[in-house]
Amino acid sequence: MILFKSRKIRNLLDKYKSPDIKEKNREIVSELEKFGTEAIQYIIEFFQQRKLPSSKAQYLLEKLSDDSSQEIFIDLIGDPFDEVRRVAKEIIRQRWTRTASPLLVDCLSSADIYKRNNAVELLMHFQDKSCEQSLISLFNTVGAEQKKCIIKILSSFKTNSGNRLVVSALNDSDCHVRVVALKQIGKLKLKSGVEQLIEKLDEREPQVKQLAIEALGNIGDNRATRPLLGLLKDDDLMVRQAAVDSLIEIADVDVVSDLLSLLRSDDVNVRRCAVEVLRNMKDPRTSAALMQAIKDSDWWVRQIATDSLSSLKSGNIVEGFIGLTKDSDENIRRCAVEFFIQVPSEDAYDSLVELLHDPDWWVRDKAIIAVSQLKKPEVIPLLLSLADDQAVCRSIPPALAEIGDDEAFRQLTGLLYTGRKQLRLEALKVLVESKGQGCVDDLKKCLSDPEKEIRTQAILALKELTGQIFSEEAPDAASSSLIQTSVAPGMTLTEAIVVIDLCNSTDIISRYGNTFSLNLMKKLSSIVEPIARKEKCQFTKGTGDGFLLTFPKAENAIAFSVDVLNTMQKVNEKADENQRINLRFAINIGETKVDEKGDRIGVAVNMAFRVEGLKPEAAIAVEDCMPQDEVPRENRILITENLAQEALKIEALASRLIGLFELKGIPGLHRIFYLPHQ
Repeated sequence: MILFKSRKIRNLLDKYKSPDIKEKNREIVSELEKFGTEAIQYIIEFFQQRKLPSSKAQYLLEKLSDDSSQEIFIDLIGDPFDEVRRVAKEIIRQRWTRTASPLLVDCLSSADIYKRNNAVELLMHFQDKSCEQSLISLFNTVGAEQKKCIIKILSSFKTNSGNRLVVSALNDSDCHVRVVALKQIGKLKLKSGVEQLIEKLDEREPQVKQLAIEALGNIGDNRATRPLLGLLKDDDLMVRQAAVDSLIEIADVDVVSDLLSLLRSDDVNVRRCAVEVLRNMKDPRTSAALMQAIKDSDWWVRQIATDSLSSLKSGNIVEGFIGLTKDSDENIRRCAVEFFIQVPSEDAYDSLVELLHDPDWWVRDKAIIAVSQLKKPEVIPLLLSLADDQAVCRSIPPALAEIGDDEAFRQLTGLLYTGRKQLRLEALKVLVESKGQGCVDDLKKCLSDPEKEIRTQAILALKELTGQIFSEEAPDAASSSLIQTSVAPGMTLTEAIVVIDLCNSTDIISRYGNTFSLNLMKKLSSIVEPIARKEKCQFTKGTGDGFLLTFPKAENAIAFSVDVLNTMQKVNEKADENQRINLRFAINIGETKVDEKGDRIGVAVNMAFRVEGLKPEAAIAVEDCMPQDEVPRENRILITENLAQEALKIEALASRLIGLFELKGIPGLHRIFYLPHQ
């Protein structure tokens, strides 16, 4: 009879595991139900042997299980096959709660880790506190692994008696039991365990000590503050850091004096810990000590102290950092400029401008960022004067974008024409990030840049801004680091000619020397070059104390001259008297001839050179001309009559006649005009 039942059940299961035919399957299930719990063992056997998919096995077991099969399913939570364990747990959850708890408690004594862990999971799920006393009684008779399970279950109950056992487990002889108890006490934030946790701070085992510290931080009881302060001197790095983290959670103003005392420790690790805690307290009473910490020998202490003070933001602190910008130690100046990046202050403007020329490149770089955050348009020329500073020039484009006005974006676009690849790349990047739709035409010109990387980035930038795909063009010689169009010797061109002269260059050399004069010319060149590129300069050369430049149109030459002169005057406003650069400009338009070296020669060029140095008193006065005493001797733009006729076509640009002049080597009298540049 038994053999017959076995064969019958197996045949039914063989049919049931075949592809689904719903009506047929319903009949099979009905047949299996007639056998009741007798069929369960066969279903489990098929399931364990992978002959039944888990969904079908679970369905059959749910249909056939009853209270008499409870122990079968309890035993299955230790099955080697994970799907069998999962299904068993699901059925236990659905069908049994209180009745399963005693059996699950018994499972805690099992040597099978699967059975123990799943019993813990189910008991925590059921939250059946009727088994609490059984668990407490069992705790004193089992090994470490079972104790850890009981601690987890009782912690989930959150009852007074259960919590007391968890706290008492801190004194267990087994370190692993103490570790689990520590984790649960911290998780539950049991204030009843604070005294015992403080005692554990003296443990030799680092993990126990560290977990005790973390638990005290979670509980947040002030009784732990001073014991934790003592651990800032611990030899173990992880213990010190855990103590810092917990003190950040619970320390209050009562321990400020203790922390300030620790800042005077000879041990750098102690000072680091103390300043970290102070940073998070944000107590104004710490500001004086933190200002002293800025001068600490350790970079980390200085950095954290700077961050701490930036969060306090009082007027005295700002004043103190302004003073530190002049410190002889570059590390102190670094902290000062970092502070003003975090706390922009109008009061610090002049000091930050000075730091733009600091001997330390890091200070200069951060000063660019800090001063740009004040969004003052007058700083734009000062930023542009750093274009040749290879260490910091990459920070200029984002600084211009930060200032954000029309002039800043005009100059940012102008950097696309500078000779330094670094600057052009960064300007491209910043323009795209700023969604500068107005720069599309300038980006298109980068498609013919001599540098492959620039051309590639320009394609990407244009795609980002316009959604269109552009192609590289043949490299444009006018965009190279030497501003000179590729023209054949002997060619005759019609160009606008600009001559720039550094005023009193002979006196400067005799008074300050050649090196000083060369530095002034280098500074002037850094301003002239990007503006010249922006205005499509075709040729430039140095003349010793100035420049000769040519442009395709009069409007380019005028825009260039006005821009350079205005930029230089803004730079002069912030410079020492002996560092100021005073200029004279002359502009003419006419035919130039290209010699063998590509240089420009001819009467039109000679005329520009003659006009640049004209003195007002040499003028022959005519009707409606300017009075001699109103004509500037320096920082001026003089233009020829030919150029003045072109200037009339430019809206809102009016020149003033200053008189008739004789020009050496050029026959006749010539009408010369003054071009206002403001």
